[in-house]
Amino acid sequence: MTKREVYFFETPGAVNTSKVIQCVSKRVKDDDIESLVVASVSGRTAIKLAENFLKQNIKTRIICVSGPPSWEKYPEYEMPLIKAKERKRLKDLGVSVIDFIEEPFGTILFRNWWEKKTLQISRLESDLFWMTLICVGGHGFRTAVEVVFMAAEAGEVRCGDKVIGVAGTGEGADSAIVMRVTKFRESVEPLSEKRLKIEEILCMPKRTTWVGYG
Repeated sequence: MTKREVYFFETPGAVNTSKVIQCVSKRVKDDDIESLVVASVSGRTAIKLAENFLKQNIKTRIICVSGPPSWEKYPEYEMPLIKAKERKRLKDLGVSVIDFIEEPFGTILFRNWWEKKTLQISRLESDLFWMTLICVGGHGFRTAVEVVFMAAEAGEVRCGDKVIGVAGTGEGADSAIVMRVTKFRESVEPLSEKRLKIEEILCMPKRTTWVGYG
């Protein structure tokens, strides 16, 4: 069994970005990861990752997931989120950009194994799924899972693929996971082979910051 080092950061946030990049760069060298999916609203974190991979001649594909079109309604976001300079650099580095898929906030199938029933959980109630992920690993951890779902919906990764999800709390990166790709709606559904499986935690902060959750 391969021994892997896990990074547990004392605080969340962008201060951990360099360490996260170092961690995932080391992990992809095992050559069993199909793609790396990174949450990068402006594209800058994705560029840092891709430039690091280029220096090390790492061929693993990088997918940048930016904010969805619906963010246009929020005054704090100036559209397009990825500006021309960063978009060109991403293209030159061979990074795929997803900025056309909405966040996976919807109904979810849930297999209640106590009651032996499969339920369709409403959009409002399914927020507990996201809250639970934050309780486990913080906002970056939760977002690292979310962007893999979004990449699956965009058709950039295939269900069953082993990928790395990277995200942060606010800006930069503070969390990275290895995850088997699934669709959000099917992540806790009746067929066990379709359910969400986080195979490895590569890095995460010890402290949780509840960004946007009160």
